[in-house]
Amino acid sequence: DVRLRQVPAELVAALRYSGRWSQQRYDDHKAKLESWVAERGWRPAGEPILARYDPPFKPWFLRRNEVLIPLRQGSSP
Repeated sequence: DVRLRQVPAELVAALRYSGRWSQQRYDDHKAKLESWVAERGWRPAGEPILARYDPPFKPWFLRRNEVLIPLRQGSSP
């Protein structure tokens, strides 16, 4: 089943990466994004989110993934 729902707009930091998904790859990219966010003085507003956009039959080298970290409004330095 596919269900659509509207979600409120929010500010997020995103790091895109390609290839197959694995917990290790997600953890590595999440750590990079968390470091980038912290270096700039931003504060997370929630838990990191994994976004996988492609079906399993798409070739691994064309797959797109993202790590998203919601940010607090007005938290920049």
